[in-house]
Amino acid sequence: MSAFWNFRVIKCEGQGDEETLFQIHEVEYNINGRAVNWSETSVAPFGRTLEELKEDTQRQQSAFEKPVLKVVRKARGYELVDIETGEDAFAQPPAGLTE
Repeated sequence: MSAFWNFRVIKCEGQGDEETLFQIHEVEYNINGRAVNWSETSVAPFGRTLEELKEDTQRQQSAFEKPVLKVVRKARGYELVDIETGEDAFAQPPAGLTE
């Protein structure tokens, strides 16, 4: 079970002749801030009103304030890593979040 989530940019490397794409995904984290799950497909802003659409777009903009991630194959499946450092994806847990 995840403890919190946010929007992140994930670099999706193409295979063969496919192009590399950068997409915004929802990423879920455990209580310690380690990424444990992510949306299979990228997200798109939506809203029942123009104002809700604008607000959702602004929330998704927060993905650009964090390091870009990519999916890598590891011994126990796939994991997200920071493309610059190669370290496991991490996010600071929100203030007040406890086990």
